[in-house]
Amino acid sequence: MSRGQPFEPYRNLIISGYDGTSKYALIRRIAETVGTTYLDLELEIQLRERVSLEELRQTYGEAHARAVLKALCAEFALQRGAVIAMPAAPLLDEDIRQRLLASSWLLVLSCQLNEILRRLHAQHGARFHDPRTRSAFLHHIRQERRLIALGNLDVLDTTELDPEQTAMHALTFWRHHELARLKL
Repeated sequence: MSRGQPFEPYRNLIISGYDGTSKYALIRRIAETVGTTYLDLELEIQLRERVSLEELRQTYGEAHARAVLKALCAEFALQRGAVIAMPAAPLLDEDIRQRLLASSWLLVLSCQLNEILRRLHAQHGARFHDPRTRSAFLHHIRQERRLIALGNLDVLDTTELDPEQTAMHALTFWRHHELARLKL
């Protein structure tokens, strides 16, 4: 896995956390650099269930939403060498987190709150002024903070990083862990 050899990871890279930028664009950038697939849990739920995870919870209840999440995360755990965007909510569930960590490296993005809010305002403009939209963003931020509070997770502070630098740090993290796995 030197600079001359292509990087062909075996384990997945899961990106979680909330830094006020698009995780989808980030995972796509990382996957394209490596030449691998990328998956977004929230997008997969919308494609399969035709509603968001929140709407799924409200319509069918928590038990159904949890069953859908567990099934989809079990599928994701079977992937090899993929980049996966995942919100904190499923990773807060110990069973789901352990299943995914058996085949993946997890990198949690973090950022200072004022910078997250600035980025969200810049990215979403007038939508950010809607109290319901802002409340939804704050809910996600709280969940991500709870994930970080679990401790013993790799966290990348993106406060001073632009999206390209974040992607390069994530890629370096992935390469480092894959190399360490091969040396064992």
